Amino acid sequence: MKILLTSFYDLGKQPKIIAEIVDKYKSENIQFDIVDFSIDSPEIKIYEYDVLGIYAPMHTATVLSIEFLKNITLPKKVFTFGLYGAVLEDFDSSIKYISNIENGELDTFLDINKNELFSLKNNIPNRDILPDISNYAHLVNGSSNLIAGSVETTYGCKHSCTHCPIPISFQGSFKTYNLEKILLDVENQVKSGAMHISFNDPDFFNGPIHALKVLEILNSKFPDVTYDSTIKVEHIIKYEKYFKELSSLNMIFVISAFETTNDEVLTILEKNHSSTDLANAIEISQINNMDIRPTWMPFSPWTNQSDLIDIINLIEKYNLRETVDPIQLTIKLLIPKHSLILQRSEIKGYLKDYDKNSLSYVWDYRNEEVNKLQVSLFNYLLETPDLDEHSQYLGMVKIIENMTQSNLKLDINYTYKNVPKLSETWFCCAEPSQIQLDRIKTNTALI
Repeated sequence: MKILLTSFYDLGKQPKIIAEIVDKYKSENIQFDIVDFSIDSPEIKIYEYDVLGIYAPMHTATVLSIEFLKNITLPKKVFTFGLYGAVLEDFDSSIKYISNIENGELDTFLDINKNELFSLKNNIPNRDILPDISNYAHLVNGSSNLIAGSVETTYGCKHSCTHCPIPISFQGSFKTYNLEKILLDVENQVKSGAMHISFNDPDFFNGPIHALKVLEILNSKFPDVTYDSTIKVEHIIKYEKYFKELSSLNMIFVISAFETTNDEVLTILEKNHSSTDLANAIEISQINNMDIRPTWMPFSPWTNQSDLIDIINLIEKYNLRETVDPIQLTIKLLIPKHSLILQRSEIKGYLKDYDKNSLSYVWDYRNEEVNKLQVSLFNYLLETPDLDEHSQYLGMVKIIENMTQSNLKLDINYTYKNVPKLSETWFCCAEPSQIQLDRIKTNTALI
């Protein structure tokens, strides 16, 4: 049996789950071939394969996979896996969604036997079968450009943010990976040249004691390696005593999904933080010498024009210009099928038809002037690709001032700092844009 496993985009990371699948079913009777189209675009003789597997971890990857599928005659068996697998199955019912690679679902579909010693919790993925780690995201810090790897301490998430795809699959649950699996996976990546490791957990503090134990051991074993992670605003505040330890363990920045300063929207998204919590999280980070990198989703049906003013004021107050990619200030709410936000009563008056091509629902703004602002900001970025991000940010501020008839107080003597950042920015829950799609194959810092 010949099986082709494909990945199209995974936020600049190696598609580790593909290596896990190969480990689970490795056999003399099965030939696995792997293609990551974010790295290479080889000519595929699809007719040579008995099975096609498609990794759909996020919306952008799923959009790209559909473009690929338009041009080929599919094998008799096609399956998809990842958080957006159900969306891809909805798009084409001939594609089988495998919701859990741990159980026997894929065994039955392919009619093959698994390696009885395999368990996702304990298996150390063989990354040697994937494209080399140097092809993926790098850590950019001033003039240095370092290979970055990635690992998870947990899978799933205990939260139920309504715009996030994770709770659709995991329903507020998470599991921890075996400590040996985590440590050996990182060790293998360090041997391959990684000098920075991103913790890919949806929230590094889902299990803060477990997470810190992992980080302490890694820091002891690899004292020259640096780290980053994603932590909810709620957990930065709740687990401040743990957060204080991060910088001493070579954690150089933390990503946190701020989303918006609009408390009504934060309630609908069930983020469990308020606008005042944003300032608290920033202050905790800065007091503890930790670079915090907020991610934003300013535009939703309930957005007010004043929300953009509030976001800019927050960025200016805490000197965060370097940590906000300008495109983040244009991000719109994405509502795919099965989204938990569809269960919120507040969306009912704004939701329109499902657009099969974009794999998402169309929605209206409460205030049409907000739509004009989003379009103006986004078009500005399209029209200024050669400007550096600092200049783009100032141009966007000017647009916000003009369209909201406001006068934002900016520090004209602002001194830009070199801060560490990954060469691939965070777009997981966002509606993909052409700017993002054009950047997928680059390792150029976006911020």
